[in-house]
Amino acid sequence: MPAQPLRVIGHLRSCFREKFGTPRQPLLVPGATAALTIAREFLPEHSLAGLDRFSHVWLISYFHLNTNKTIRPKIHPPRLKGESIGLFASRSPHRPSPIGLSLARLVGVEGATVHLAGIDLVDGTPILDIKPYIPEWDIASDATAGWTADAPFPSLNVDISPAAAKEIKLAEKRLNVNGLGNLLTDILSQDLRNPRDKAQNKDGLELGFFLYDFECRFAVRHGTATVVKLLTGTVMHKKERRVSPSRVKLA
Repeated sequence: MPAQPLRVIGHLRSCFREKFGTPRQPLLVPGATAALTIAREFLPEHSLAGLDRFSHVWLISYFHLNTNKTIRPKIHPPRLKGESIGLFASRSPHRPSPIGLSLARLVGVEGATVHLAGIDLVDGTPILDIKPYIPEWDIASDATAGWTADAPFPSLNVDISPAAAKEIKLAEKRLNVNGLGNLLTDILSQDLRNPRDKAQNKDGLELGFFLYDFECRFAVRHGTATVVKLLTGTVMHKKERRVSPSRVKLA
C-alpha cells in the first residue's frame, strides 16, 4: 500500500510562544486559550457542523519543534525526578512518530474557527485531526494510573511581585484578556524546570518564558515561584524550529 501523507487541517494559534512554559499535560492550566481555524479545503462550514454541542474535544497534533535525531527506549519524565521509564509508558513528545493527543475544552465554534481552553500545545502546532470527546466511550471506569499514582506532579507555590501585578493589569488591557494573573499562577505552579538540570534548579535563579506578546520573568526560592516582571519587546532566547523531520511528510 503506498504511503499516505498526513494532512494538516490547520495550525493552532496558542497563547504559548515556546515549549518552555507550555503545560506538560492538557487541562492543567484551564485558562490557557487557543484557536484553530480549519483550512478552507476541508469545508469547515460543513465539517464543523454539530461540534459546538460537545464540551471537550481531542486534538491530534504533530510535534513540529522536536529536534531529536534518535529515539531512546527509556525517558525521564519530570515527575519521576531523574528516574527512567519506558518510552511507551510515557507521554513524552520524543517518539518514533511525533504525534500528540490532547484533550481540550471547547469554548465555542465561530465560522471556521474552533476556540479552545486548557490546551498544552505551543503556538503554530500543526493539527492533524479534531474529534469530539464522548464521555460514554472515553471514560474507563476501571482505569488505573500506573506509575503516575506513585509520582505526584511537581508543584510550587506562586507569588506575584507588586511590580509584576501592575504590569499584568497593563497586559490585560493591552491584550483584552482577563485572568492573566490566574493563568500565570496555574502555569508556574506546575514547576516548569527540568529536575535533571541542576543549573536551572538553582534557588533564586531568574528564568523566563514567552506568553502572548510578553516574556514572564520568574524566580523560584524555597518552593515558591515569584513572578518578578513582564517584559515586552524582548527576543525569544531559543530559536524557533518549525521544520518538520524529513521522515514524515505533512501535506
